[in-house]
Amino acid sequence: MRLLIVEDEPVIALAIEEVAIAAGFEIAGIATNTSEALELGPEADVAIIDVRLGDGLTGPSIARALFAGFGLGVAYLTANPDLVEDADGHVVITKPASAERIKEALSLAARGARKQTLQDQSGQTT
Repeated sequence: MRLLIVEDEPVIALAIEEVAIAAGFEIAGIATNTSEALELGPEADVAIIDVRLGDGLTGPSIARALFAGFGLGVAYLTANPDLVEDADGHVVITKPASAERIKEALSLAARGARKQTLQDQSGQTT
């Protein structure tokens, strides 16, 4: 399962990457803003997204676009969980988060990925 990390703080992004690799994820890329996230979206199955990035409160709109456009499972990782008004069933975890909580969130997000569902049914990734 390929993970897209959408996080503008390099230290946090690298910590997530380390946890994800240990949990068996392949890293599709690290995006720091909306355009990078949408560019990398087709390469991923799951995304973990900070709510407030350098280009503003863009995490929720990125999550909607990645889910609608590419079927990615989504987990939010944010210091401001109140900013996620409608999580659309996606996992929301609060910074700072333990490695175990991040692994759990990624696992739940993977179950919500439409790509994975389609792959399980057909044997091919769509």
